[in-house]
Amino acid sequence: MDPSQEKTQEPHTPVPRKHGFLFILLMLVIICAMSWGCLYFFFPYTFQAITNQVEFNATDAQKTISKEESNVDSTSFKNKTGITNTTGSFTTRPEEDVHSEGIDESDLFPPSTTQITETKAFLKVPDITSAPTDVQEEQEKTQKTLHTCDNQVNQLDAFYAYLDRQSYLSAYSISSSSQTHFTELTKKLLANPPQISGESNDLYTILKNTAHFFRILGKDNILMMKNILDSEKGRFEQILENYFILVTHPECSKTRYGDINKDAIYEYACFFLNTMGGRLYLFRRDSLSRMVVTYYAILLVDLANDQSRNHHGISLGPPVDMLISEMETGGSSLEGTAIYLDTLYDLKEKYQ
Repeated sequence: MDPSQEKTQEPHTPVPRKHGFLFILLMLVIICAMSWGCLYFFFPYTFQAITNQVEFNATDAQKTISKEESNVDSTSFKNKTGITNTTGSFTTRPEEDVHSEGIDESDLFPPSTTQITETKAFLKVPDITSAPTDVQEEQEKTQKTLHTCDNQVNQLDAFYAYLDRQSYLSAYSISSSSQTHFTELTKKLLANPPQISGESNDLYTILKNTAHFFRILGKDNILMMKNILDSEKGRFEQILENYFILVTHPECSKTRYGDINKDAIYEYACFFLNTMGGRLYLFRRDSLSRMVVTYYAILLVDLANDQSRNHHGISLGPPVDMLISEMETGGSSLEGTAIYLDTLYDLKEKYQ
């Protein structure tokens, strides 16, 4: 080539390789598509979150404002009611509904049955509907005592009905039933108690006490009572027990046998324990009847001690010791000997 031509020749410009650029772009698109496909296949929830990111960003400002308003409502409700939202995820009501009158706090946050059960189990709350209260126990005790009173009254009624059928009472002129007749005699005795204090000051008082029952009841009634005691020895212990329960229990005081003067009964107990006239009456009877009467006389004076009514100052130590010795020697024929001795030994420890 001619040198002059070489200088005038235009420089060589390389042809752009369009096909190579398109190939690279195509490969990038394929790689991106494969990446999105793998992401959707292996992480579907993450893919869903990423695809919805645009929507979240679009409403982010609105949700932030709603959250701030919810926090303000929750704080205002806590300040007014004292209830704290521990979950942080309850739906607040409009301002006028939450603070309107007549809305109960339990309506806003109703506890579930499971929560109530777990709370009671944790706190060990007793079931007050099934647990007996002191009032219920007292009522049950009173009902039980009243039932006992009724039993004693029924047994005495049955005994007097039994007496009405006995032939040995036909010899005595009784114008009424035995129950009515002996009730009238009991009232007459309680209205005229014997003299306890100063009995030994003069002979007249001793003789008066010795004939006390004869003076108050009369000859016919004394003979009738002696006949009953001799004929009904097997029922004697039960009859005295019935009377003792009805006289000493306050709940039985309104029954026909329990409504008597308690102070007069105390006077007769002292009469049998601490006077010559009373002791003579007992020693004229059989030993079994004497021991039972002495036993209940001791119990009546002991009750008076507990109630601060022993105004005669009867000491129970000597009578208790004497009765224990007598029962251990000849009281085996009594049905309640074991119970009598147990009670007497307790009283011996009490008054020693």
